[in-house]
Amino acid sequence: MEKNRPLAIFAISALFMIFVVTCAWFKQNGFQDVQKLQTAIEKTKSEIDAKKAENNLFRIELSSLNHSDRYVEAIARENLGLVKPNEVVYEFVEPSSLDGGRIDVP
Repeated sequence: MEKNRPLAIFAISALFMIFVVTCAWFKQNGFQDVQKLQTAIEKTKSEIDAKKAENNLFRIELSSLNHSDRYVEAIARENLGLVKPNEVVYEFVEPSSLDGGRIDVP
């Protein structure tokens, strides 16, 4: 029995380690849950960075709107189609948007 004692201690230790690792991996709040949460944190951080960049663009645009009459005029012309008195506006239309893209040649 004395000869099998180290082997028995090793086997018990190995089984205990397998049990501990299995519990740590699969139990609630185990490694799998931690990995999922870390992935969610990374995704949220990237979304925050994108929103910060978008907010920075909005701040720049707001500053331009507050300080530049030319910028306000350009936005009004582009979005609202406003024109100055005695100004002629030319609108170019792509041939493919007319009659479904057909061009009748006489």
